[in-house]
Amino acid sequence: MLVPPLPPQAGVVLVLLAGALLSTGGGCGGSGSGGGSSASDSVLIYAQPEDPKTLDPINTDIAEAVHVLTNVFDTLVTYDDETTEIVPALAESWEHSEDGLTWTFRLRPGVTFHDGTPLTSEAVKVSLERLTQEKHPLVFDTARPYRSAYAMIDQIETPDESTVVLKLKAPSAILLANLAMFPASIVSPTALTKLGEKSAEHPVGTGAFKFVEWSRDEKLVTAAFDEHWRGRPKIDQLIFVPVRENATRVQRLSRGEIHLADSLTPVELDSLAKRSELAVQEAVGMNVAYLAMQTEKPPLDKLDVRRAIYMAIDKRALVKLGYAGHAQPAVSMVPPAMWGYSDAFEVPPYDPPAAKALLEQAARQHGFSLPLKLRLSVMNQARPYLPQPQAIQGYLKEALAQIGVEVSIDARDVNQHFEHLMAGRHELGLAGWFSDNSDPDNFLYSLLDSDNISEAGNNLSRYRSERFHELMLAGQKELDTAKRLELYREAQALVAQDLPVVPLVHTSQRAAHVKRLQGFTLHPTGLVRLHQAHFAEAGAP
Repeated sequence: MLVPPLPPQAGVVLVLLAGALLSTGGGCGGSGSGGGSSASDSVLIYAQPEDPKTLDPINTDIAEAVHVLTNVFDTLVTYDDETTEIVPALAESWEHSEDGLTWTFRLRPGVTFHDGTPLTSEAVKVSLERLTQEKHPLVFDTARPYRSAYAMIDQIETPDESTVVLKLKAPSAILLANLAMFPASIVSPTALTKLGEKSAEHPVGTGAFKFVEWSRDEKLVTAAFDEHWRGRPKIDQLIFVPVRENATRVQRLSRGEIHLADSLTPVELDSLAKRSELAVQEAVGMNVAYLAMQTEKPPLDKLDVRRAIYMAIDKRALVKLGYAGHAQPAVSMVPPAMWGYSDAFEVPPYDPPAAKALLEQAARQHGFSLPLKLRLSVMNQARPYLPQPQAIQGYLKEALAQIGVEVSIDARDVNQHFEHLMAGRHELGLAGWFSDNSDPDNFLYSLLDSDNISEAGNNLSRYRSERFHELMLAGQKELDTAKRLELYREAQALVAQDLPVVPLVHTSQRAAHVKRLQGFTLHPTGLVRLHQAHFAEAGAP
């Protein structure tokens, strides 16, 4: 059932609520934006299309949850504020053995969790073992989409309270990048033990903001953590609100009821950019929107059928129709802005007449009738890589009808949509991916390797290729970047040959916010980190 949008007054209510929380303490004091600021300048309201399903970092890969997690939790290492360079976080230093099998991390002293308990090596061990072990007493939901990304970890040792030693099964080129990802967030073991499965709704980390309350489908309130190791955030409260309709997010941003909004359409963003009190940021995006073809479902298990579907889709038309030019046609699942990208292979051309003939031939050969009836699973809410899902699904339905494919639409809210796709219950499915760690492994292995076929796996096409799997494992172990590049080039060519997916577009990152909001920038990985966010003084340029 769709939850109705918040009433127009909801944004004002949230501001008043935040002010009330400030007046009662709420773990915060003073103003986050300098002298002379009003109480409301200490509150930042961020509108997203959907409410998170869970706030346990090991159990999700949905952007709305990740945006919260990256502000509530910290990881051992992280990304520089503006680049994809790995920098210290909870670990202030690290080193590895000559053979690459032993990594030693020294923890930053004096760090505490939001519940007041100290960060220790044992806390790190518990958090990482929840990711790596098949069964763990503190895992309350078996859906762990990123578990395979940490399979290289064999053992975790804690020689003292400030030292963590990771023993690997083989040398790994992706360990540090994966440790910087949100699933490796360090969670309070005390909170996990005390709250059990409820810890997914009451997260306790060491991040810049601590959890206050969560009224599902209404608001999720966090407050500045005074003792954060990077220093106290500049705002007192960060509130996430789900506002599902794009038009409603635009209206509330225009009225100042919210301060930051994402997943808006290109036309809406272009219009907002013309308003003097608002700003629209745009940056290169490391992402992909794609059409997954469930290769376990006949006749999509036939290459010629998938090829016909691929040839029916005009990606340049999609860029104009769904992105107003703020995207580029895709040939690979790896975005051009990422190292490892390759287009040194042939892809089927856009050719509807040839696609129709190919599908007719496939129908005769494989014994199915035309029109071929397929269901297209889509999300109801906009995504950064798919800002206009209705327009895109309409185009795909019309394009495929021209070659003899009758498409029916199967729409769900975001969380349910991806649960449906991960479980493999779809035939065709619209999906997308935003870089977690700026490494091609994060796209190719995560989205197309057979290791990630499960009820919570991200291989939505259920593609299986022994050679592709060999290339992925080799790429994870190869420490020579030039040699890794050759492995990923071959892997991308293999995907273009087998066509389990149709890469559609790579989009620009864009977000709209009130112009007075400063200290927020779009990160290459898509992370939303608001530790430095604050409001300029009224009347300031």
